[in-house]
Amino acid sequence: MTDESKRDEVKAAARKANRDPRVRGFARAGLVANGVIHILIGVIGISVAWGSAGNADQSGALTTVSDIPGGVFLLWAATIALFGLALLQWTEAAQVESTTPRLIVMRRMTNVAKAFGFAAIAVVVGFYALGNRSDASETWQRLSATLLGTPGGVFALAAVGLGVGIVGGTLVFRGVSRNFREEMEPMDGIRSSVVGALGIVGHVAKGIALAITGLLFLSSAAFTDSDQATGLDGALRLVGSLPFGSALLIMMASGFVVYGLYLFARARFLRKGPMVVTTWKERREQKENVQKESGQRSGPVSAKAAEPGHR
Repeated sequence: MTDESKRDEVKAAARKANRDPRVRGFARAGLVANGVIHILIGVIGISVAWGSAGNADQSGALTTVSDIPGGVFLLWAATIALFGLALLQWTEAAQVESTTPRLIVMRRMTNVAKAFGFAAIAVVVGFYALGNRSDASETWQRLSATLLGTPGGVFALAAVGLGVGIVGGTLVFRGVSRNFREEMEPMDGIRSSVVGALGIVGHVAKGIALAITGLLFLSSAAFTDSDQATGLDGALRLVGSLPFGSALLIMMASGFVVYGLYLFARARFLRKGPMVVTTWKERREQKENVQKESGQRSGPVSAKAAEPGHR
């Protein structure tokens, strides 16, 4: 069997899994679970802005869930669902289509990275379901201290900060460019406008928060101070310490709530079939063609309406 035929078999298996109703069902549940986590992070962030205690990060959200009746069951369900989402995201890599080979490679790498990310979240949620709790900020500080105490650890910590910052910047770009629409079924009308607004605001807010988190890691590496590497909770609290910080923190935390709602929308309108990736030029040409066709259809009607005596 040649390498090409092996690749074709892998792609065929991935596409089959992508169409499997069970995989898609778990993926939808995973998106809902991830949405709930983001909404809880946002709500905790808003409460912190009003002076309440709590960690505005993943650990705070998962602790909130584990403390409610039946919380452990919900955490186990979320763990399984998130692994299902990771599987679907991996199969998406075989679904990418584009006239530009570079975009195909980039989107495949992005989908594989997302798959690992969702799997990592599933592992963390699973640990909480087992009763293992840890403060995310303290965990990051301990990890940073360990890295700073090893040869070359400063560069490793800086790489972590740079990586988190790049993810944040990518999310901002994804929101502004509306590339997130590739993950959902085509929509129109008010539904398209609402989901589009949720996607833009949610991606930009989360992206900015992660970019600040990355800067904290870079600062920790630059000044060899592990206390500065406080993760997402530290980033949001840094925003809250700025002039008009409470208002800024409420806005950013609300963005996490909006991102959670976007994930609900993505679960509802999860895309089927291949992911067609287009360039800016192709999208502009498509828009111009649609406008041209619309003008051609309305032209005869307008001309008839302009005739004398037409009612």
